[in-house]
Amino acid sequence: MKRIYMYMIGFCLLSVGFVSCEEDEKDPMQIHLDEANKAPYVRIIYDQVVAVDQVAGASFDANLNALENNVQSWSVDVSLEGSADIDAVPLTSVSSFPSDISIPFTEIASTLGITTDDIAAGDKIRFLGTATGTSGLVVNQDNFSGSILGQAEQLPAFNFIVQIECAPITDATTGGTWTVDAFDSFGDGWNGASINFVVDGAVNSFTFGSGGSANFSIDVPSGANLLIFFASGAFDEEVTFTITSPDGPYGDFGPNPGRCVN
Repeated sequence: MKRIYMYMIGFCLLSVGFVSCEEDEKDPMQIHLDEANKAPYVRIIYDQVVAVDQVAGASFDANLNALENNVQSWSVDVSLEGSADIDAVPLTSVSSFPSDISIPFTEIASTLGITTDDIAAGDKIRFLGTATGTSGLVVNQDNFSGSILGQAEQLPAFNFIVQIECAPITDATTGGTWTVDAFDSFGDGWNGASINFVVDGAVNSFTFGSGGSANFSIDVPSGANLLIFFASGAFDEEVTFTITSPDGPYGDFGPNPGRCVN
């Protein structure tokens, strides 16, 4: 009987060990371990999109918060991707949490060695954060799994972007039916390109995969915020399109259309 009890106790201990290992794998931040092994994780809340016509007068405003009381500091580098590719350079640092930061985009542009006039719709301003723990542990995006950095609800302050987008339509009546007459000079469709109508934040994409022409239409509610942009494909030199607003002809675009339609 004693031997049976010993087997049962050993099995229970082994089971606990398996559960502990499984929990470790599910918890890349290891916040349940001793203080020395807790990752200094920082979360950020910020506006992810800025219209290109607002950049010069806007600021990067964000709220930073430490997941645990073990973060000594957080620093961030900034880079630009798109119309010009500029490598990451140091931008700012924070040493108290929670903390609010506000950095004018004019200052961010200056840090990158450009002006806000050099920032175009479609560009991405990328931020790369590094956190230092009270234990001296230093972490960045390379220390966290995709299950953490890839989930928006985790609010990771280690690799995030501000998308520079086209300005809303203001020179035409937005409410009513908008139509697009789309053409491809080679006759094989748009090869991944698309025309996109963003109505009150909802994206409606139109494209065609074969043939030389296609027609699209969308009804836009009166008073809606409307943004229209072109997303590039493989052969933009073949792409042209004409847009008609509720007021009448709005414009002809292409070949090689720019991103913004306004």
